[in-house]
Amino acid sequence: MRHAEALLTVAIIAMIIVGAIAYYMVSSQRQQPVTVTVCSAGSLRIPLDGVSSVFHSKYGDSVRIKSAGSVQVVRSVTDLGERCDVVAVADYRLIPMFMVPKYTGWYVAFASNQIVLTFTDKSKYASWLEQHPDRWYVVLGMPGVRYGFSNPNMDPCGYRSVGVLALASLYYKNETILKEYILSKISGSKAQIVNGTLHVYIPATFSTSGNMVIKPKSVDLIALLESGSLDYAFEYESVAKQHGLKYVRLPKQINLGDPTLDNIYGKVIVHILVGSNKEKSVTMKSIVYGVTIPKNAPHPEAALRFVELLLSDTGRKMFESKGQPFLEHPIGYGKLPEGLLRYVVTAGEG
Repeated sequence: MRHAEALLTVAIIAMIIVGAIAYYMVSSQRQQPVTVTVCSAGSLRIPLDGVSSVFHSKYGDSVRIKSAGSVQVVRSVTDLGERCDVVAVADYRLIPMFMVPKYTGWYVAFASNQIVLTFTDKSKYASWLEQHPDRWYVVLGMPGVRYGFSNPNMDPCGYRSVGVLALASLYYKNETILKEYILSKISGSKAQIVNGTLHVYIPATFSTSGNMVIKPKSVDLIALLESGSLDYAFEYESVAKQHGLKYVRLPKQINLGDPTLDNIYGKVIVHILVGSNKEKSVTMKSIVYGVTIPKNAPHPEAALRFVELLLSDTGRKMFESKGQPFLEHPIGYGKLPEGLLRYVVTAGEG
């Protein structure tokens, strides 16, 4: 009997030791800080820097943000095999378009924006534009004016800028806007109306002529504006605010900032070419940002904590202070991690 009790005591002690070792190993692993890699749209860089700072203070993990045009961001994961912990893009639709279901099974649409025409005091005819903001499209054609936007095949702000100018042609009933500011400047571009919808086609590779400047991502244009080598650029309103640029707000019927006008925005479809000349048709729609965690994220637990913080009131306040208002209720698509369900309304499979 005493022998049995002794064996039981030894077994209990062994279990306690094994449990303590397991707890120590888990605790030790958790205490070791990691670096979360966030691959994001350039227009998200500043608010994400703010979230990263809070994240580091709260959890001890550091954050590395790699910015590029959103199409490039998703292709870096799908085509180039880059391992990102978090992917955040300026058009949430790129995630189901390129990443679902092979690279991720869920995503969240969370913040909004609108397209504006930015400029500085150095811009030609800046004073005239400030007096005639409703004539914003006229200033682009004035003598010596240089204007630009990001590459439509790499960055949502680029294909949205093309869409805005196409919508302007419809809104002002002025075909010259599209012809003069897009089709005559981008080699190989073309447009046609099919069943009442205006389709604009951008070739995979192109050159620009005259007074147009195109850069890989929208924030690349800021230095050109500030130096005076570029007069006007189509940017997100948040980018204009964050960098202290002057800007003209465009009519809501064309600025892609009002979800209630998606039926109007949808009258324009921009066709871009990505990868091995794969055509993607992008129907114009109100601007909504998206975020996900790839299936092969190096640090999935830390990545989830980062996304939770981003979607929390802390992240909401950070983004809204930088001119990027959150959706009233962020929308989750697909099979979301349980930790995110309290921050979103679900829409099922995207």
